[in-house]
Amino acid sequence: MKTLRNTIFTLMIFITLISCGTVSDLRMKKTEPFQDNFDNEILFKSNWKNDSWKSPATYYLENNKLKITTRPHTKDRVKVSTKKKNFTTGTYTWRILVPEFKLFEQISIGAFLYHNEDDEFEFDFEIGSGQKKDREKINLKNDEAIVFCVSQFSPSNSSHFAVKMNAFSDFKMQLMDVHGFYLVKWFINNTLVKTLQTSVKSTIKFRVHNSLENLHFMGDTKTTTENYVLFDSFSYEINER
Repeated sequence: MKTLRNTIFTLMIFITLISCGTVSDLRMKKTEPFQDNFDNEILFKSNWKNDSWKSPATYYLENNKLKITTRPHTKDRVKVSTKKKNFTTGTYTWRILVPEFKLFEQISIGAFLYHNEDDEFEFDFEIGSGQKKDREKINLKNDEAIVFCVSQFSPSNSSHFAVKMNAFSDFKMQLMDVHGFYLVKWFINNTLVKTLQTSVKSTIKFRVHNSLENLHFMGDTKTTTENYVLFDSFSYEINER
């Protein structure tokens, strides 16, 4: 009799939770809006983790900015990523100081979303000096960096654009659910530069990454000086319905 009463009581609680939407919310819970102005060391350490690859973790907060550096003549790949890995549809905005890079050197600022569990998916901004042939394709001026807007997988697709060096710029990526798959939009300083319908399911969840890397495909020659980038802020907003 006691067992029966316990079963009925448990059932009543479950039905109440369903009627209130609580069970559904637990199953479908997504990350909350997120903002980091890189002005609080304690919050930074609670939100982000080191994700550098075979290189020292040369990043720190300085003057309310996240500063990342790489060493010359190395293959440094310095990265931080969010501890949370449940980012999905929404709007992602990085405000970044793009410094004055030496032309054609292999340096790249990364602002990107990455998933590497059962499958691998990645949506990127890659910003750097660029190879001479790529710069010439879009007639870059000497005071401009190249910006690659990239889907690494499903499909693999890349387009490149210009942005001023030695200036702050906003890089925004919007992920939308279209029939169960991500539609991705890339914006530079609030100008829509690229739209891509992907075959990545909109249930795939990402970590957010900020990086500075000495990448061979982002230039013709190895770096000769220490490079740096300043991330002024990052925000994630849920898409309005």
